[in-house]
Amino acid sequence: MLRLMRNPIFIFGIIFLLFACDMNGEKVIDKGPLKVYYSDSADEKVISAFYDFWTKEQYVGERTQSIKITKNTKRNIYEVRIILRKDFAPSLKIEFEELKLLSQIQQDLNTNVFMKDLCELVICDNKFQTLTTPIPLNR
Repeated sequence: MLRLMRNPIFIFGIIFLLFACDMNGEKVIDKGPLKVYYSDSADEKVISAFYDFWTKEQYVGERTQSIKITKNTKRNIYEVRIILRKDFAPSLKIEFEELKLLSQIQQDLNTNVFMKDLCELVICDNKFQTLTTPIPLNR
């Protein structure tokens, strides 16, 4: 067994299995401080338009920002999953100014990017688990 573990093919195989176990069918656009993760069910043209819109509107700051876009096929909408603040918890209220800004961003996204299937912003923790949906769509 020890001899087998020294074999480079065996080591490469183990490393491959470890990475394969972590794959979940997601793709990513990773350019600079913005990473946009998206599922196979999402339209790549829409994702690219989102990325262009987000950077053009200068929503990207100096710190790394991760966003995940998923297609909710039951409701026929896109969910733009964002991490609002690292210290944000479900028990905290979103401040009025933040809510206004989120509402405007969602409206702009639905006017300029997600014209066929609308989107709603979803506030998430650092693992993209839903904390709250501040402006839910009625669908």
